[in-house]
Amino acid sequence: MEFLKFKDLPAGINAIVAIMCYTGYNQEDSVIMNQSSIDRGLFRSAFFRTYISEQRYEAKTRDERFEIPDRRRVAKIRNSNYGKLDIEGIISPGIKVRGGDIIIGKTGAIKMEEEDDDNNYMLNNDNGFKTRTDLSEAIRPSEEGIIESVMLTTNRAGYTICKVKCRSVRIPQIGDKFASRHGQKGTIGMTYHQEDMPFNIEGITPDIIVNPHAIPSRMTIGHLIECLSSKSAALRGLEGDSTPFSDVQVDKISEDLHKLGYQKYGNEVIFNGFTGRKVDMLIFFGPTYYQRLKHMVDDKIFSRARGPVQILTRQPTEGRARSGGLRFGEWKGIV
Repeated sequence: MEFLKFKDLPAGINAIVAIMCYTGYNQEDSVIMNQSSIDRGLFRSAFFRTYISEQRYEAKTRDERFEIPDRRRVAKIRNSNYGKLDIEGIISPGIKVRGGDIIIGKTGAIKMEEEDDDNNYMLNNDNGFKTRTDLSEAIRPSEEGIIESVMLTTNRAGYTICKVKCRSVRIPQIGDKFASRHGQKGTIGMTYHQEDMPFNIEGITPDIIVNPHAIPSRMTIGHLIECLSSKSAALRGLEGDSTPFSDVQVDKISEDLHKLGYQKYGNEVIFNGFTGRKVDMLIFFGPTYYQRLKHMVDDKIFSRARGPVQILTRQPTEGRARSGGLRFGEWKGIV
């Protein structure tokens, strides 16, 4: 953590974790998360995406320009919002954008053969024929955010390039993925407000509830030892050392925890958040470092009723990025 600067820019939080079954929304590899903790900023992160466009210019073959496309002389203008571009055809920082909004306006000249008499009429702007085509850059359809920064520079070939960085704040929601440092990964199956979460005799509610069935078959004992040592370290106000191959003894941690007035194996009496009644079993309860993973439901959710099709086969295009067809089940219609 020291050498990777993980203390300065961490990927996770020391969350209070209870290992128990609670309402069944943490079956298999799901976890239940405290919505009140999320509202206070638990696991909130920013997602950045950079869009790059290059203004290439080669005599006779390619002539590209950053500008707001003019509908009178530019062909293939999309049904998108061009209104957020400034006078130079590039969006300004701080503007809120949604999927499909144009952020870099760019046009390119339509290729024409000089000796072809049939195409010479296209060179005349006055008669209303299109001489340029739209090459603008748009925000991905499934994303939204705020423009963080805009940069104009030149590359090694001497072409002007524009980089636009978009920022979106990601708040944990059902379907987002999290993991401890021991491979205990799971997605949020349900979020409950603090009043509905279980609590101990000190009134502490967990941030995450993990299913106990995830532990025995995987034999991730380190997960349990980390929780135990974290609990002891937190109560003493110290930093726990979990370096591999160190002489960490569970018995020693247990003794320290017992001296501090807690059950030596990290178990606690827990009360049901819905009924207020005591849970029959002692529950393993304490702080564990949990990390937010890049697999977020906002990047994966997809459905469509209509959309683009391939020219050759007239079947829906493939893939979420191209608004492709979503296949499920089978069709037993009459052919």
